[in-house]
Amino acid sequence: MKQHFYFAPLLCALLLTGCSPTPEPDSHSYTIIALGTLVTVEMVTADERHALQARDQLQALLRELERDWYAFGDGELGRINAALAAGDPVQTTPELAALIKRSLNYRTMSDGLFEPVIGNLIELWGFANFATQTEALTPPPDAAVHNWRDNPAPRLSVSVTGQTIQATGPVRLDLGGVAKGTVLVRAMALLEQSGIHNAMVDAGGDLKVIGSRGKRPWRVGIRNPHADNILATIELKPGEAIVTSGNYERYFDHDGQRYNHVLNPQTGRPVEATAGVTVLHSDAELADAAATALMVAGPDRFDEITARMGITTALLVNHRGEFRMTPAMSQRLVMAATPR
Repeated sequence: MKQHFYFAPLLCALLLTGCSPTPEPDSHSYTIIALGTLVTVEMVTADERHALQARDQLQALLRELERDWYAFGDGELGRINAALAAGDPVQTTPELAALIKRSLNYRTMSDGLFEPVIGNLIELWGFANFATQTEALTPPPDAAVHNWRDNPAPRLSVSVTGQTIQATGPVRLDLGGVAKGTVLVRAMALLEQSGIHNAMVDAGGDLKVIGSRGKRPWRVGIRNPHADNILATIELKPGEAIVTSGNYERYFDHDGQRYNHVLNPQTGRPVEATAGVTVLHSDAELADAAATALMVAGPDRFDEITARMGITTALLVNHRGEFRMTPAMSQRLVMAATPR
């Protein structure tokens, strides 16, 4: 069975939804099934052949990253994890080594709330192959969760030197909390190198834009994580990305309780206080890591973690539907309803 990437499954509920379905006269929109989700690219260009060539190049890039960045497969990251599980240092590509090193830096920036060395915990909870899971999931034994929480030394000892990754204990990297942002960065760089200067790439609800949508700026809607409606809309400036994390993307129910896929590395359990986070930033990768960290931080540490990670524009919706947002985000949003 084909392994899916580490993002939300196909046809999941998206926090971000487009607000302008009518295309521009010279706009070309394509959907690619990749990374375990739907990736939509809209390019504003009068040359359809040019747009199709750019789409094909983007699809090839997505296929490459889908293979090589999946933590539980036989691609490059899977090969790294196999070596680390055996206690061996391993060399990788310059690009992946740099991404892993940045991910470890995000862990420091977030006070450990963003954790790239979380693959074993994800597998423990059954979210490793969630898109292809057929049997009902159940929570892992408390003893296994306590072991993760009480023995952090192996995962904290991962280091990157040049292109060499090593750890002092058996660990597994998972970049699902950051790599979709990296994909957006890579995708936009590819489009610009192809001569496309006005475009939007939507990877399962996380977006990055360049240029404008014809005569209008790109605009998106932020969906209410507690209901099937739009919470607010926001116009994006050229080069901006808007990234989300939510408790509704992947989950299972057991004995009347819902367990979502956003795991707190400090407790070993799914987050409970936060329903959804939206982060706006020019660096999609940083925004992705920050959205994950803020989901774990919850409303109590929202101000602290946004400051630590250099995030000025962010929104958090807690489990009761109450909002926390930065001043910059409050100035950008056009609310569809009065916040509670």
